[in-house]
Amino acid sequence: MGRTLSLLLALAGGVAIAVQARITGALRTELGDASLAATVTFGSGLALMLLVNGLVRANRRGVVQLVRGAATGRFPWVFAFSGLLGAFAVYGQAVTVDLVGVALFSLVFISGQMLSSTLMDTLGWVPSGRHRLSLRRSVGVLAGLAGVGLALSPRLFGGGFGGGAGAAPGAELLLALGLPLLLVLAGGLLQPPQMAMNAVMGAAVGRVEPLVLFNYLIGTLALLVVAAPQIAAGGLARLPWGPGDWWYYTGGLLGSVVVIGGALLTRTIGSLLFTLGLVAGQLAGSLVVDAVWPTRGAEVTWQVMTGAVITLLALVLASSSTLRTSLQTSLRASRSRSS
Repeated sequence: MGRTLSLLLALAGGVAIAVQARITGALRTELGDASLAATVTFGSGLALMLLVNGLVRANRRGVVQLVRGAATGRFPWVFAFSGLLGAFAVYGQAVTVDLVGVALFSLVFISGQMLSSTLMDTLGWVPSGRHRLSLRRSVGVLAGLAGVGLALSPRLFGGGFGGGAGAAPGAELLLALGLPLLLVLAGGLLQPPQMAMNAVMGAAVGRVEPLVLFNYLIGTLALLVVAAPQIAAGGLARLPWGPGDWWYYTGGLLGSVVVIGGALLTRTIGSLLFTLGLVAGQLAGSLVVDAVWPTRGAEVTWQVMTGAVITLLALVLASSSTLRTSLQTSLRASRSRSS
């Protein structure tokens, strides 16, 4: 697979993440509860991964190796519960997307990822060891936060979900959205640790599908516990089962495909280029989704669009030195394959 096609697929994966967020938000509106919506999204991903791992012998062996690895200490057993972090992120999706739209959700989530990955690199909590915090990366992270602040500014100072006459004042709206946005930020902060744990387990297993299965299994079980009161009260009766309602159950499928596809694409373009393509696709896709399929809180303002551009450029700036190395490595690999 060529680099250009791989980058296009990474962009498509980012768009799929934006669509997944919107589907989860729509499901939350339909069911009236975020925990049920997150459980259904994670459960659909679990169903797909049970099928993928059950049908492929190498994946079944990988599941056994993963269990043995946790039991024998090849990696810390607590790593097997990294799916809890992914479940937390999807729960934040379900809580927040209807309130603020997909674009603002994506901006806050990505800023959390940038902060967390910078902290992990600086403290040496990654397999590659400790990395010095450069001025370029510091400026990139601060610029990313500034982009999020710009995107939030109409809500803080202009007020309202749509800026109409009945809009709530900025301070009141900040209080109403503060906890959900902190939930999203926390989800972004927790994703790099989850990826690091998955990388360690992946090295022990050699395949990504068993890891994704365990992530969805643990996450679904945790969300079932959270949603138990709603389920006991008959919440499952509100699930949409009409002939045209199948799309409500595709959120987890999209997430699974992106994760597995990412494992394949990183072999061609590297982890960093894949991440940049994914983020670019997510930001662009979220703006389009908010424009053509808006939630009640979506606002595609010039501040949100500019904030998305600033955040993407900030990520490129923060990763620029590693990006050059990744591009050079990818080009060398491409030339060696063609010769």
